[in-house]
Amino acid sequence: MKLRRFLTAALCALLSGPFLPAAQAQTQGVTDNEIVIGTHLDLSGPINFWGLPVKNGMEMAVEEINAGGGIHGRKLRLVIEDMGYDPKKAVLATQKLLSRDHIFAMVGSMGTVTSAATMPMVLERGLPHLFPITPAEMFAVPYDRLKFAYFAPYYDDIRTSLKYLLATKGYKRVAVMYQDDEFGANISKAVHDQLAASGLAPVSVTSFKRGATDFSSQVARMKSDGADLVVMGTVVRETVGAMTVAHTLGWKPAFLVSQAGYAPVVAALGKDVVEGLYAGAMTPIPYADTASPKVLDWMQRYKARFNQEPNVEAVVGYMVISTAAMGMRNAGRNLTVDSLIAGLEQIRDYRNMFGTPPISFSPGNHLASRRTFLAQIQKGRWVALTDPMHYRD
Repeated sequence: MKLRRFLTAALCALLSGPFLPAAQAQTQGVTDNEIVIGTHLDLSGPINFWGLPVKNGMEMAVEEINAGGGIHGRKLRLVIEDMGYDPKKAVLATQKLLSRDHIFAMVGSMGTVTSAATMPMVLERGLPHLFPITPAEMFAVPYDRLKFAYFAPYYDDIRTSLKYLLATKGYKRVAVMYQDDEFGANISKAVHDQLAASGLAPVSVTSFKRGATDFSSQVARMKSDGADLVVMGTVVRETVGAMTVAHTLGWKPAFLVSQAGYAPVVAALGKDVVEGLYAGAMTPIPYADTASPKVLDWMQRYKARFNQEPNVEAVVGYMVISTAAMGMRNAGRNLTVDSLIAGLEQIRDYRNMFGTPPISFSPGNHLASRRTFLAQIQKGRWVALTDPMHYRD
């Protein structure tokens, strides 16, 4: 009996000690020849106008990385799942990515509610959750060594833009109209806090349910309250819808949206109705006649590859993969979760060719930047009005 116990204990020690087989000790998603990363995007749902070009930008980045020899001799393989902007489908997609595809990291998952549903699954596996395509602050704060975020939070974005407009345009009667959820709450809080810091208070506060299509009562109320600037916690359809109602009423205040409403499709759908709309932004929209030589070359390569004009969504997809790859290169040949984190934390004041604010990471700070610039729709296209800035400047 004693001999049996001794042998059992010895066997357990061997299996849990330094003699663990190499296949078991290997980092998930990393082999001698390959690094597997995954993401979930909306390719068939209500915001697939974002998801499809993001997918293209991601795939273009992966193809170019692999054509250049990969990352320390390893090819990068990206597994993309369509979740149709449905949190339940996003959860199923993430289960597949983790358990069947054995991804090394989640990179560029799309949307606030969908990424919020899936991030805990990735973190519970001890894997990196990198650069979700949403400016929601929860993906960087509270700090977690496995969480890295790229985009300036909605709160900082709106406070920065509003502070600038109050100082330079002289607006005094500010209204806020926001979606009645966590996204909208961030916008509303930013407006209230910045107005308080400027010695003002909102003249009108109104909200709407997610999915609403009729904004007549909200707009009529803000008009009656005499607002000269309306800050909207809206995305694409709601932005155009609210401004269309104002246009119909002959009411012409200034309008400001966050990064959520900063998209070429807003200008395309709204046409003259959205002319003059302001937005906080982090990524300049590429236009061929104003692009730098490097960006123009990138645009031409994109069009040759996908037979489509590139847009800011494609830029975002390209950027998040490129930044993740930069961290992997910094990590060296011995790629593990720990070495990737250290590799990303080496990125300091990096400026990409697209003109986003410089990004930096460090131990204790995994948010790339809080800085945004102010943009405006002028003659049907988004134009940057300022350099990157922050309300604490």
